[in-house]
Amino acid sequence: MIEVRKEGPVAMITLCKPEKQNRLNTEAMILLAQRLGELDADSEVRVVMITGMGDKAFCAGADISEFQDPGLMSQRKQAEAFRHLCLALHSMRTPILAKVNGVAVGGGMAMVSLAHIALASENARFGTPEINVGAFPNMVMAAILRTVPRKAALKMILMGEIVGAQEALSMGLINAVVPKEELDRVTREMAEKLASKSPSVMALGLDSVRLSCDLPYPHALEYLQEMGTLIRQTEDFKEGSRAFLEKRKPKWKTL
Repeated sequence: MIEVRKEGPVAMITLCKPEKQNRLNTEAMILLAQRLGELDADSEVRVVMITGMGDKAFCAGADISEFQDPGLMSQRKQAEAFRHLCLALHSMRTPILAKVNGVAVGGGMAMVSLAHIALASENARFGTPEINVGAFPNMVMAAILRTVPRKAALKMILMGEIVGAQEALSMGLINAVVPKEELDRVTREMAEKLASKSPSVMALGLDSVRLSCDLPYPHALEYLQEMGTLIRQTEDFKEGSRAFLEKRKPKWKTL
C-alpha cells in the first residue's frame, strides 16, 4: 500500500497500488499521514520524496469504491483522513519533493500542490475532474488555490479539465518538466542538494513560509523579522558564516 525507504538523509515514500493508479483509501491516507509525521521527527531525514509506483500514475486521488458506502460516518471518516493527510503535508518542517511520474488528479493534485517542490515527467497529467461526476474538489482546492493563480485554478476546477505537464508548469503547479527516462536521476540530484542544506535553518525557514503566507503584509514582515533574528542565533548560521569566510563547505549540526 505504502512503502517507506531511507537512503541516507533522503526518505522515499512510494504509493504502491499501480493497478488502481495509486489511489488512496481511508486506511492508506491515515497511514501516510502517520509516516509523514514519523519522518518529520526523524533527525536523520533531511528530505522526503513522494512518488507513485509504476510509470502511469502518481496518485489518482481517493479510492472511488469507498464512495459507494452511503453511510454518513463512513464518508466523514474518509474526508477526515484526507484532511489529516493534507495537514500533515502542510505542517512538514522537512522539505517535501514530489516526483510526479504520471497522472495526478483529485487528491493527487492536493499532494503535488502541498509539496515544497514538484518535478514531473513529460507524460504527467493534472486535474480536478470531480465536477464531471457530480462532485466538487472542496478540500483539494484549498491547496490548489494557495499554489496557482486563482483564475487558472478556477478554470481547472469548474471545467473539470485535465492538463499536461507543460501547462502545469506554466501555471506554477510544478517546478520543472523532465524527460521520462531522466526523472529518477534529476529528482535524486535535487533531493541530494536539498539534503545538503542546514536542517535547522530549513525547518525554521519552512515554518516561516507556512506561517507568514496568509498574514497581512505588515504582520508578515514583523513575524519574519523575529524569525530572521532567531535563525541568526542558530549554530548553523554561525557555521555557515565562518565557512563562507574560510572558503570551505559548512558542517551542519543535526536537529
